Amino acid sequence: MTAQETTENAAPAPEPDLNSTPVGRTVRSVRHGGSVRPRPRPRPDPHPPTSPAPLLHDTELAVLRDIIDGRFNATTSFDYLFRDLRGRFPAAHLPIADDAAPGEGPVSNERVTAMVAALKKLGAAMVEPGGPPNPDLDSTIPAVYTYWGQFIDHDITLNTNGPDNPPAADDPPRAGDLVLGDIVSDPFTVFPPETVVASLHNGRHPFLNLDSLYGSGPRFPGEPGRRTTRSEAAYATGDPAKLALGRVATDPVPGFDLVAPGDDAQRDLPRFTVEEVEALTADPAERPVPGTAKIPDGRNDENLVVAQFHLGHIRFHNAVVDRVREIEPWLTVDDRAVFDRAQQLVRWHYQWLVVHDYLRTLTKPGVLDEVLVEPSLLFRPRRPVAMPLEFAVAAFRFGHSMVRNGYDFNLNFGRGDQPATPPKAAFASLVQLFEFTGGGSINPDGFGDALPSNWPIDWARFVDKGDPDRRRSATKIDPFLANGLSTMLKEGNDAGLDPGVQALLKQLAQRNLLRGYWLSLPTGEAVARALHATPLSAEQLTRDAGQDVKDALAELGGTPLWYYVLKEAEVQGNGNFLGDVGSRILCETFVYLLKKDEDSYVNHGWTPADGVRVDGGKMITTISDLLRFAGVLAMDDGTFRQVADRPAGQDGDA
Repeated sequence: MTAQETTENAAPAPEPDLNSTPVGRTVRSVRHGGSVRPRPRPRPDPHPPTSPAPLLHDTELAVLRDIIDGRFNATTSFDYLFRDLRGRFPAAHLPIADDAAPGEGPVSNERVTAMVAALKKLGAAMVEPGGPPNPDLDSTIPAVYTYWGQFIDHDITLNTNGPDNPPAADDPPRAGDLVLGDIVSDPFTVFPPETVVASLHNGRHPFLNLDSLYGSGPRFPGEPGRRTTRSEAAYATGDPAKLALGRVATDPVPGFDLVAPGDDAQRDLPRFTVEEVEALTADPAERPVPGTAKIPDGRNDENLVVAQFHLGHIRFHNAVVDRVREIEPWLTVDDRAVFDRAQQLVRWHYQWLVVHDYLRTLTKPGVLDEVLVEPSLLFRPRRPVAMPLEFAVAAFRFGHSMVRNGYDFNLNFGRGDQPATPPKAAFASLVQLFEFTGGGSINPDGFGDALPSNWPIDWARFVDKGDPDRRRSATKIDPFLANGLSTMLKEGNDAGLDPGVQALLKQLAQRNLLRGYWLSLPTGEAVARALHATPLSAEQLTRDAGQDVKDALAELGGTPLWYYVLKEAEVQGNGNFLGDVGSRILCETFVYLLKKDEDSYVNHGWTPADGVRVDGGKMITTISDLLRFAGVLAMDDGTFRQVADRPAGQDGDA
């Protein structure tokens, strides 16, 4: 069966098992940029709430069947947003050969080797030099948008590659057994678009339905299958309509201040304690590590800002549960009805904010409005639901350039150059933000299995668009990444890795560039022309760039789409919003996902006027409003929202 025939097969109905459905999948132990490679023979009989496997076994087998058979039962597909460019491979792409196009076969030759060397040179030059921060690189975008983008990405994308090895020579051919390998494969191989679409699977259902928060949902007493899914560990025990929360101490760490409100203990993700892990009867190797977060997608505990953002959504859900019980009391006879209504409202508020706050902040004015009213979207994939590769592999990775080397995280941090009692530390570093999580590569003294009381986030320092201190903002969207991203703490640490492979896995810019080439993304110039936009000139693409960047782009003979999107934002938006190409790809993708989802707010004609409101009647129209309703961001008067004399959004457990 050819790749073309494989991708045109109609996917059968999903299997009923909750662990195998796309929406119900729970993901653990997958690092930044990682993928799930299912094992041929998963271990039997796991304990779902505590199994440390990235995917539970039923799901792992379903994903494996997808890959072997070239089907999409338990996964969803990737496809190309620009179909005409896909059909023109490799004319609209970076060069892959000095002679004729290679047809459908993978390509690895001297020309590819030269392109890889130029991409690595470009990636190495895309890292900011060390030293004090440059205030000219501060944007007008509050820092929360950097990590909101990461939260969205984890909700809609999980890259699942094909099998590690091809079948033996005497094995019968199997449909879909098309091996992509990885960017560290030797020799480096570029795969034609048809092969990529047939082989690459998305381990997430891409609708904006917060399955990273809810998983397969709770199971209430009396319902079939109770305590059979891993997602149930994320829910409160005393009130199963609510999501569980972790606890921080309400006593200050010596030398530090409590972060307001100091008497609110429910400000960490729920985590496995040492006692809980030791009480498990499973083999020690099969037990979760103490401190591991009990959330459906473990990637949201990768760094402390995204972990606290996930926490804010847990609190928001719980606060909505309380409001539903207050204003729709007829639902309270059935916890399932309360949960379903609260989940619907949370999803619609989240989706509306993604469009009208996140996208409006980060895209070029006018582009979103054009796409919202356009009757015919650009993305027309072959399968019913798919994720555009130009979005997932290039355009949506613009957030990497917004990451700062350090953050004014809460009152225990500050300028570092002014006297204070006790002395304030410098801004919280990227290293610290990765350490103070359950999966931190270094477990700081005193962290144990709960967040120390001096580390909850102060959201007021992350969300204010009018904050005069621009060091609380994201850095500008441009082709340069924070120096701290040149060595990813949680990547490339596996024993036995070749030093060259280890270095590549730790260098984020090089990985992004090579992945785009590996998966045959069109060039930025080709995409601009497809959108009837004037491509950036050579002068614009290299403006203020070093010689290494100029040399690399000249050697490539075209501009990688990820670099193009970043440079376009610098040229057209002064680093404060995306340009024509980046904005259009983002808006087209999100509007497509919402229109394809029959349960989205778009298809129900819902607005925040029909949702919950912050005390005083204010509609939730910004991410700040959501965090205030959740009780994790102070109201205008400095107090935090309460419900029944308790902080809003708590889980109801003792």
